[in-house]
Amino acid sequence: MLKVRWWHLWMLSLLFFSSTVTAENQVNNDPPQLIIDLDHGSNINDNLSLAGAYVDESAPEIFIWKIYDGTSIVDSGDAIDILDHHEEVLGSSRYTWPFSIELNFSGIESCSCLIVIEATDTSQQHVSEEVVVFHAVNSSDNLPPRALFGNDLSESRVSGLEAVNVILVDDEGPPNLEWALSNESEVAVSCALSWIDNPSVNWSYVGHSEIFPHLAFTLDTTEYSDGAYSLLIRASTENESSISACQTIGIDNHLPTASISGPTELTESMDMIEFDGSSSSDEGWGREGLIFLWVHEGGDEGPIVVSGSDLSIFQADGSQAGNYTLTLTVVDDAGFSSSIIHEYSILNQAPDAALRIGGQPLSDGDRITLVDSDQWTIECGDSDDTDNDRGSLLCTWSIDGEPTMTGWTRQLEKPADLSHSHTLTLLVTDNDGASDSITVTFGVQGTPSDPSYSEDKHEFGVWTSALIIIATISSITIILITIKRRISNHSSPIPKWNRE
Repeated sequence: MLKVRWWHLWMLSLLFFSSTVTAENQVNNDPPQLIIDLDHGSNINDNLSLAGAYVDESAPEIFIWKIYDGTSIVDSGDAIDILDHHEEVLGSSRYTWPFSIELNFSGIESCSCLIVIEATDTSQQHVSEEVVVFHAVNSSDNLPPRALFGNDLSESRVSGLEAVNVILVDDEGPPNLEWALSNESEVAVSCALSWIDNPSVNWSYVGHSEIFPHLAFTLDTTEYSDGAYSLLIRASTENESSISACQTIGIDNHLPTASISGPTELTESMDMIEFDGSSSSDEGWGREGLIFLWVHEGGDEGPIVVSGSDLSIFQADGSQAGNYTLTLTVVDDAGFSSSIIHEYSILNQAPDAALRIGGQPLSDGDRITLVDSDQWTIECGDSDDTDNDRGSLLCTWSIDGEPTMTGWTRQLEKPADLSHSHTLTLLVTDNDGASDSITVTFGVQGTPSDPSYSEDKHEFGVWTSALIIIATISSITIILITIKRRISNHSSPIPKWNRE
């Protein structure tokens, strides 16, 4: 398991306890409580005044009673009307509603009866309380033993060694305890009704307790795979066994596995970045019951922390370049957790500079002749970048290498010195410091600053020099030809005189 920072653990602790901590300025809404003032194993004849109390902030919406003989309901009723007055609990915002329910057993056959009182408050929180009584029509009637759970293990998953509290009742003395654990679907269906008559399971023998009627045994959950099970208990004697009480429990002895899928490098944009933690799972349970705690770090606003039971997807802002860390911690119903860290980078895209002078688009290195005017409009509005940076682009204008102004549209003043050409540089910078630039050479038409003027003057000088050279060579050639001809005309042979 990856290590996380101390405050990550603090946030995790806060996540666990937030559901049980109530702000001082909020109204408490604790679960209701039921109290029955009758011992297990009491013998009942025809009538019973069942006394007790209901405790909550307000009267319940539902308040009913039932009498079970085995798995069957033999009598029931609504007792909401008997809660006609309440008493304040000292030092608390809760009240007590005493009650006394008159029950008539004259029409009920001999049984090891279970009386159940159920209540539901205005927030739909449910509570129930049970008591076993013996009702014998004839003194010779045989009444079977009965077993009840003393603690509810179905509210959360169990792990390691778990204590199971049991109440065993028999009219002839302490019965023995047997228990079984099953993951058969047939048993699970019947377990939903809390009582099963003669289930087909392998029973483990515990024995009886000297502290009658209470008994406890230890369930070693590490001997079983993670998953849902039916936990059954029954009371037995030498001659018979009770019906089975059943609770559906979840066993969880393994850490969940945290998983994040998402990009590790991308270019900034206005889109949200999605990270998927849905592959996180818990052995035997999948994603059922997992709580997702996301911690995002690296942004200017500081850490972002979100959590929830259905929060397997996390979305992050993709418009800010930088290096980020995303930590996912998954917590299962047993309180086990694991974390994974995902690092990713958002890369900044450099802007693309675009320059116009007098509406004419120019590229880097261009040379332009401007008509004679006091000023010309220069623009960088066609410069481009990603959507998130486009509106924040900064255009800086420099003349002959000196920054002079900023803005999307400005006026370029005629240079005071028109004896030579000048340069205009546009530098476009985004909010991450990336930039692009364009430099052009400009001058005023008809002046030495005009790049074309300088070029024409240079070309004229070259042609003039060439013509002078050609003329000189031609003159020398003509002179040499003339001299050669004259020499040729005066070089006839010397006449010889003949003697006579």
